[in-house]
Amino acid sequence: MPKQFSITLTLTAILVLAALACQNIAAPSDHAASDDEQGAAFEEVELLKGPVSPDGLQAIFATPDLGTGEQRVAVVLTSEKGLVRSPIATLTSYYFADGAAEGEMRDTAVALFRPFPLGTRGLYAAQLQFDSPGDWGLDIAVLDEDANTLRAELRFDVPEQTEAPANGAPATASASKTLATHSIEELTTGTLQDTDLYQVSIADAVQSGLPTVIVMASPAFCTNAVCGPQVDVLSELEDKYKGQANFIHIDFFDNPDEIQGDLTRARVSPTVLEWNLPSTEWSFVVNSDGIIHQRFEGFAPIEELEDALLEVLG
Repeated sequence: MPKQFSITLTLTAILVLAALACQNIAAPSDHAASDDEQGAAFEEVELLKGPVSPDGLQAIFATPDLGTGEQRVAVVLTSEKGLVRSPIATLTSYYFADGAAEGEMRDTAVALFRPFPLGTRGLYAAQLQFDSPGDWGLDIAVLDEDANTLRAELRFDVPEQTEAPANGAPATASASKTLATHSIEELTTGTLQDTDLYQVSIADAVQSGLPTVIVMASPAFCTNAVCGPQVDVLSELEDKYKGQANFIHIDFFDNPDEIQGDLTRARVSPTVLEWNLPSTEWSFVVNSDGIIHQRFEGFAPIEELEDALLEVLG
């Protein structure tokens, strides 16, 4: 296994790695949103990052909400020159049993580089199996322009279950807001205001007999390395598959019209709380029976979302 995984983490590094990705919601797990929680605030925390490797690479974890079983794993790679854009990366997972200094290799997958729209950011994503809860490591290997192998690493905890709804779970039938009762300014912080994305509630969509694609994100406050223009992607898919599926955007915040660039005024959406989302950008592809087929934490490139949608469209 790569030599870097035998290095003992300092207390400072452990504290950094303990932070959840993106922004955490200040609300407890495993609950339905109460009246008090509908006004819940949130707190920004540091993205989970690995150390700068001897090769000069650093990995940023886009998908820290993991559980046992097959999971989507996505990372952003950076160097002193900026974003790493090597066409492919090899992701290899290691399990550290009972505090062992050396990890046992468990799974490996090839991940394509997926640029975000406009090309300013991008990530690598693949499916990996996690057969046990506990302490895990990820080795990410890419080739530079001279075909030299460069590596980066991450260490993270995998609990038995995810916080957000898992693949195979029923989609929470939230009575989310629509244009039937609210103005578009009350439904999104974004400048792209595609009214087609606010026509049906999640509760009605999952009972409609059609697949559903749900994006929960706040476009105006998407600024970190693992967050991208997800609502733009959703709108593009809706244009292509109109009438074949439901397409719904839920803003992460319940009061977009009141924020005006000031997050101190923000209230987390009751739908976000009902879905127990631990970070601020999520997408879900739900099948025609109302079961979650695939979930995506952080930005999901259109290729990933479209592949998942085609699987449920048959």
